[in-house]
Amino acid sequence: MVIMPNDCLTNKSFMSTKKCMFNLKRSRRKFTIMIYILSKIYQNITTHNACTTRELYYGNTILFQNNLNVRKALINICCLLGTTSWNLGITLTSSGLVAGDLIVHLCDGEIIDCSITPEGVQIPQDILSIQHFQTNAKYILIVEKDASFQKMLNEGIMKVQNNHYPCIMITGKGFPDINTRLFVRQLYIKSNLPILALVDANPYGIEIMCTYRFGSKEMAHQNEMLSVPCIKWLGVHPSDIVSLNLPTTPLSVLDRLKIESLLKRPYIRSNHQILQQLLALKYLNKKAEIESLTTFTSSYLTGVYIKEKLLSHEFY
Repeated sequence: MVIMPNDCLTNKSFMSTKKCMFNLKRSRRKFTIMIYILSKIYQNITTHNACTTRELYYGNTILFQNNLNVRKALINICCLLGTTSWNLGITLTSSGLVAGDLIVHLCDGEIIDCSITPEGVQIPQDILSIQHFQTNAKYILIVEKDASFQKMLNEGIMKVQNNHYPCIMITGKGFPDINTRLFVRQLYIKSNLPILALVDANPYGIEIMCTYRFGSKEMAHQNEMLSVPCIKWLGVHPSDIVSLNLPTTPLSVLDRLKIESLLKRPYIRSNHQILQQLLALKYLNKKAEIESLTTFTSSYLTGVYIKEKLLSHEFY
């Protein structure tokens, strides 16, 4: 079985293949896992059913050993077949949350009101079952971390008088899963609302923003269906570290390596403003988190920072 890596589907200069062969001891488990998943896919398609990646894992924990092996094999299968997991009857487990002025209507008649739960509601498992969205929101705000998401909800960011406009807030709880990314894209396509991202002023926060906006290398063969290039970076910007005198910590060796990796990416090099912010982070050799904005007052993030960014259109 020959698998084309993700990169070769988007850039011919990376054309190469990797092999997974049953007669090679080091490939035997990978090969068996792929055949097992393919059998489940065939079953899903012929019976018009679906299953989650979690259900796949618990269907044969001895074979898979961990969830990561399920994910890797599924990515390879999708790349091999040139399709997406959801088209193969495999839905992905959602860890993301959504809150705010949004009602989600599903094909089976179920209605999810995202405004009634104070801590947000879980993003639906089957994004393709969403029939339409109903909202009066003026923008969508993606928040990197669940802790920041919950704090902002507790501070009343959804109150119109606090941020001037009703909004929808989403968190992928760190690096977003595919379902969260797919939900963001579907919400944008069907609502055409502007989307802003609030992440830490560190290389991993910037990478998370870029994953929503440009896609990920791991899922390059599906980036067109998962990314939203019009997403704007609201903050926290490395330039805010200086202008607001934010509390910082030094960059680690891994942080510096991640910056160098990001600087090589074409979408970074072609975006002057993001490039300058990343270079500023590199030269500062310091990083700051969203939580650093609470050192002024506990409500500074929602009551001042976001409000001023919205009014000044200081995002890019």
